[in-house]
Amino acid sequence: MNKHRQLISNSPGITELVQVLSACDVIAFDTEFIRDSTFFPKVEIIQLATEKDSWIVDVQAFQNHKEELKPLLGVFTDRNILKVAHAIQGDQESLLTTFGVVASPAVDTAIAASFCGYGDSVGLAALVKEVLGQTIKKGHARTNWSVRPLPDQLIDYALADVEYLVVLWKKLAEKLEGNGRKSWALQTSQKYEDPKIYAPKPEELALKIASSHRLDKKGFAALVELVQWRELRVREANLPRRWVADDNVLLDLARVKPKDLEHLKAFRGLNKGEIRNSGQVILEALERASKNENVVLPERNKFETPSEDEAQVLDLLKCYLGIKANRLKIASRHLAGANQLLNLIRSKVKTVDEIISNKIMSGMAADLVGKEL
Repeated sequence: MNKHRQLISNSPGITELVQVLSACDVIAFDTEFIRDSTFFPKVEIIQLATEKDSWIVDVQAFQNHKEELKPLLGVFTDRNILKVAHAIQGDQESLLTTFGVVASPAVDTAIAASFCGYGDSVGLAALVKEVLGQTIKKGHARTNWSVRPLPDQLIDYALADVEYLVVLWKKLAEKLEGNGRKSWALQTSQKYEDPKIYAPKPEELALKIASSHRLDKKGFAALVELVQWRELRVREANLPRRWVADDNVLLDLARVKPKDLEHLKAFRGLNKGEIRNSGQVILEALERASKNENVVLPERNKFETPSEDEAQVLDLLKCYLGIKANRLKIASRHLAGANQLLNLIRSKVKTVDEIISNKIMSGMAADLVGKEL
């Protein structure tokens, strides 16, 4: 591997890099970002590699002229180049929120490995050791990637994250071709290419926050409005959610529903500056919730709670599925989750076709274990 240790920090360097990458069918990438004091990840470097070379792009150096990175972003969206990454969700979110693009088409080697018997969410170092017999340097969690010049040790770590990815994918692809799961792995990786999964979902977040708390209809409506306010606010100010208002503060506000600024100021967790900036907006949100007559209080996981008899059958199916997944060398989550198994129990279906037509399991999963289940 030819490691280019000098960070690329100018337009000519990007042009030269893009020329090399554009001639490839498969490339690897990774991003390093910091998010300690912001809502959106701040990308500091992008690592890229072919089977023979690896580079680091100093994104920080382009912060005042991001347009010079457009040729590189074109590589990320080039449909003729497969982009390989490990644990890709954070990288895709970083690209989307920083540059407005996602890598496509792309494949996640962690996902690919889970279809080949290497376990679910396997780490890159462990996977490289298992598949390629190589040891890579790890241990840079919580690193400040904004420091310049980037220390030699961090350059080593950064390059190590991509230098084996192309050959790793090729090895995994051979296994996936052999077991007939390549398209399944690619399809599963593709879900992280959809920008919608990174968009705010106030009702889902509110439901998650309220899951272990009792709220009446008006309280839940207030919580949804408050979550929506916070989601807009953290994106506007680019601040962590907890810096604006943590979940417990939103729950208390939804329960008490203060009517004026004086009452609002009594809540711990809302600082004076935030009340100055958003106090009136919060009160308006609570007022909208109080006037909402069409609130439907979500059922508290009624469907997902099995009866005593169902629980015994569910335990049996989970145990069997775990054994079967191990024998098939696939992560069990790709076959069926607990809710899917419960749905199977309750639906009384008799054939694999019925399992698929009732959308209890995917066609590929049903073909593997549907009949036996």
